[in-house]
Amino acid sequence: MPNVLNELLVEQYRRDLSDVDNVVAIDYSGLNSEKMAQFRTELRKASLTMEVVKNRIAVQALKEGGLKPLIESEHSGTVFSGSTALLFGGEGAIDAAKFATNWLKSNDKTIKLKGGQMGRDVLSPDGVKQISTLPGKKELLSQMGGGFLALPQKLAGTMQAGYAQVLYAFNALAEKLEKQGA
Repeated sequence: MPNVLNELLVEQYRRDLSDVDNVVAIDYSGLNSEKMAQFRTELRKASLTMEVVKNRIAVQALKEGGLKPLIESEHSGTVFSGSTALLFGGEGAIDAAKFATNWLKSNDKTIKLKGGQMGRDVLSPDGVKQISTLPGKKELLSQMGGGFLALPQKLAGTMQAGYAQVLYAFNALAEKLEKQGA
């Protein structure tokens, strides 16, 4: 029979993580107290959240939530073993992956990537590294906005060039007719 603490953890995980479907899982065992404080401060600056989980209880609590694909995947045994923390928030898994890989560049051997989930797609540690190179939501929106603004400019330039060509053709025709009439 589960004890009261485990029941409370199950409820907390369901409440806090049931809607989460973009997550990066890490092993935080290399973080000492000083580095952990620094890590959490940097997480807050990046608008991300870290939830340290008890593996078996988390799997039990989240098997029907947004992390169901991760829990049912072949990576589940790797992700939910040892010291596990879930990073989520920001604009999604890409932001969490970028944060974790950037942290690893400057703080080697403090955390280890275990895997993750982006929407319905389950990610291996290499997959997390790969999505960290993708542009985030803000970058994509700015690229799209630039593309949308460039379209009317190109259209105006094309139309202007077209009118100029018609004008040159009429001028050439007028000159030709003048030469023939003269």
